[in-house]
Amino acid sequence: MSVQEDNLRAIADAIREKEGSGEPIPAKDFPERIRGLQGGGIELSSIEITAPPAKVSYLAGERFDPAGMVVTAAYSNGATLAATGYAVEPSGPLEDGMEAVTVRYTEGGVSAAASVAITVIHRLTGISIETPPAKTEYRAGEVFDPAGMVVLAAYSDGASEAATGYTVPTEAFAAPGPQEVAVTYTEHGVTASASVAVTVARLVIEAIPRQSGSPTYTGEAITLELENYDPAQLTLGGVTSAVNAGEYAATATPTESWRWSDGTTGAKSIVWTIGKAAGSVSLSPASVTLDKDHLTAEIQVTRAGDGAVSAASSDTGVVTVSVSGTAVTVSSVGEASGSATVTVTVAEGPNHLAASGTAAVTASFVMIYGVEWDGSASTKLSRTDAAALFVDPVAAVGDGAGSSPFDDLMPWSGMVRVTDAQAGELVSIPKYWLKVQHFPFRVQIADGPVDGYQVSPAHRDREDGQGERDVVYIGRYPCSNSYQSVSGVNPEWLKTLSVYRDNIHALGEEYWQSDYALQLTWWFLYIVEYADWNGELRIGIGHSKLNDNLKTGGTDSMSYHTGRASGTDGYVPIQYRYIEDIWGGNNKELRDGIIFSLTEKKFCTYNNPANFSNEYGATGAAIRNIPAPPETSGIISAWGYDQDDPSFIYPSEVVELSGNTGTYIADAYTTGSNGAAIAVGLYEGFSGYSGPFFIDKRYKVQV
Repeated sequence: MSVQEDNLRAIADAIREKEGSGEPIPAKDFPERIRGLQGGGIELSSIEITAPPAKVSYLAGERFDPAGMVVTAAYSNGATLAATGYAVEPSGPLEDGMEAVTVRYTEGGVSAAASVAITVIHRLTGISIETPPAKTEYRAGEVFDPAGMVVLAAYSDGASEAATGYTVPTEAFAAPGPQEVAVTYTEHGVTASASVAVTVARLVIEAIPRQSGSPTYTGEAITLELENYDPAQLTLGGVTSAVNAGEYAATATPTESWRWSDGTTGAKSIVWTIGKAAGSVSLSPASVTLDKDHLTAEIQVTRAGDGAVSAASSDTGVVTVSVSGTAVTVSSVGEASGSATVTVTVAEGPNHLAASGTAAVTASFVMIYGVEWDGSASTKLSRTDAAALFVDPVAAVGDGAGSSPFDDLMPWSGMVRVTDAQAGELVSIPKYWLKVQHFPFRVQIADGPVDGYQVSPAHRDREDGQGERDVVYIGRYPCSNSYQSVSGVNPEWLKTLSVYRDNIHALGEEYWQSDYALQLTWWFLYIVEYADWNGELRIGIGHSKLNDNLKTGGTDSMSYHTGRASGTDGYVPIQYRYIEDIWGGNNKELRDGIIFSLTEKKFCTYNNPANFSNEYGATGAAIRNIPAPPETSGIISAWGYDQDDPSFIYPSEVVELSGNTGTYIADAYTTGSNGAAIAVGLYEGFSGYSGPFFIDKRYKVQV
């Protein structure tokens, strides 16, 4: 057992004896219980710092911290105990220069002291800017630069020294103007700050923004778009959105950090525009046709915007125009045929540019009547064009009534009887315009010029210096032995082509034997009017008794222009549009101006009557580009045509005569090995075969 332990035991025994207790004494109660023995002569003799405090280095101004320190009290009987309740001097803040603090412990009126060595370090009390930085003027957006700046630190003991490791802001300057930049320095947990005065200038906007693009009116709001515009630099004002076309003024004001290149910071004007939209014009209808039933037409104008509408005609001799609002009225001028372009102009409006459109106007006081044949065995044709709904004509019998929907229509209505001092009684045929197509076979007749149409064959320019004929003539009656067209005489027959030609021309310079062009001319008139190849059925057979000619004038008593005389059909004359026995007169008529080559198997035609010839290919001849005609006789079943002139038709196919009466073209085509000229009119003695389209190619041109 140590001396210390012996001393503690002795003290404890003394306490229990004095207190009359045998219980153990807790260590924590020893100091107080010992003090109870002092009257017994045990006293505090000294204290000792047996364990130093954890912290022995301080900043000036801090207080002593005894944590970790152990103070041991020694007593007069040699005992030692850990002392509590001691005091430290000084008890307040430690000052610069202190090297120790005193620990004082008092017990039983006896006080003992011990010292603890410490170090007191001077405390940072502030900083100041000894030398300002080299740069103190900035522009917004730049960062503070401390280069050249000297920062002086001040301490609690009056000392000072240059500070390093201070901090300054790293953010860019935003707001312009005089500013203070904070400089912060921390040492031993103490922070001090100072400020540096700087001046921040605005950034420069080099150019005023300008409008981007060229917007045009849309009917919706359009927002201004700018080039060289940054919302961080500028605030927009004024008019920045608009609907209508025009010029507008927006404003741009620099934000706090920016200025204009001229140094100002006020608002500047930005002029911007919304352009007018392209104008547009839509016309309905875009083309109109004026005719006898429609002397005016209205064109509705649909336009963009509300510009005033005006219109003009390219040919005021054909049509004129008037405008009411958005309606343009086109009117015929004197029912003149022709074409014109109507230009409709819409003036420039608040939001749209001017625009124009055109409408095609056709003044067609030309009427077109047509028929079409499908090539079948049926002799009927279908009516087309203006004749599409026409009823079939009714031929007269004797002095009975007849009717035709064509009676009041040109050129049919112009077919009238004319008395000529030299030639006798003729029938006029007015000029008309013609279009013939094939596959299917189609004929269209117009009473005026139409694009794509030809003048009817007999009215075309004959190259004789007279140009186109307005009227041509055909004899009302078959040719007499005086080579005139007169009533009450026996027809001349069985003469050669040369005889007819020479004797008829002897009547006068302008008189000629009927040619194939004249035959085609009345053929087309008949077929469009009757829409049936079978003329014998529709009008009459005519006088077909073999070798029994009738005197001319058998139809003189008829009041209607088309039909057959009273009596038995087949034994009485017929007439078509006053032309008597143009078929069915039991008397063939030769047609001049066309010659067939027995060797070439081709036709040639002569346009100028002065060139009429008995020879194939003589002066003025036009070799027809047409397939060779059939080499056998029969009922005509198809037409060939000149590839260069579709209106020149000639039989190209036939079917057998027997059993085919009233089919296809319904009329016979006859041919022979010696035939170079053609005759029309009658297949002797046989009804049913010799209607309007009968052709006999068996005749020599001369005996």
